[in-house]
Amino acid sequence: MTDSGFEAMRIGSMHHNLNQIVQFHNHVHGFFNTNLAGSQKDEELSPKDKILLKLEYETHLPNNLRQSVFLMMFGHLEEHLYLGWCSHGRIEEEKNDSADGIKKFKKLFSNLGVELKTDQDYQLIVDAYKVRNAIIHTAGRVDIIKKPEELEGVVSKHNKYFEIKNKRVYLTNEGILNFNRSVAAFTEKVTRAAIRK
Repeated sequence: MTDSGFEAMRIGSMHHNLNQIVQFHNHVHGFFNTNLAGSQKDEELSPKDKILLKLEYETHLPNNLRQSVFLMMFGHLEEHLYLGWCSHGRIEEEKNDSADGIKKFKKLFSNLGVELKTDQDYQLIVDAYKVRNAIIHTAGRVDIIKKPEELEGVVSKHNKYFEIKNKRVYLTNEGILNFNRSVAAFTEKVTRAAIRK
C-alpha cells in the first residue's frame, strides 16, 4: 500500500469511528423521543408521572447522553493523537508525563509543525478539557472544583456550546456538534502531519 493509500485509509477509519459515536448519540436520543411519546399517551400513567417522564426524557437523559458522548469523543481524540505519535515514531522523546490532557502532546505538535496558537480547533479542545474535568471529577459541579472562575470563563467564551444551570456545567447540542467537528479536524491535521514526517 502506498503512503497516500495508508493515509487515506487511516483518516477514513478515524472519521468512521468518530461518526459511530455520533450515530450512537442519535440512535439513543431517538429512543428517548419514542419513549417520551409513548409515555404521554399511556392512559395508565398519572398526570404527575407523565410530567416526571417528560422531564426525564427531555432533560435529564439527554444531558447524561451528551456527557457520555463528549467523554467518548475525548477517548477517540487521545487514541488518535497517540497513533499520530506512533506514526511519527518519537513517543519517548516527545512524551510529557507531567502535562495533562492534550497538552501532553505539545512537543509532538511542535515537531510536526502544527501551529497551536492560531488553531481554533485546538483552542476549543483545550477549553473543553476543563469542562471534561469538571464532569469527571465533580459531576459537573462548578462550585466545588479547584478553579471555578476558569470553568466559568470557558462557559462564557463558548456560551453556545456549554451552559451552567443549578451550579452544574452542561453541554448543548450545538456544543457536541462543534466539538465533534473540532476533534475530527484536529486529529486529521495531526495524523496527516505525522504520516508525512
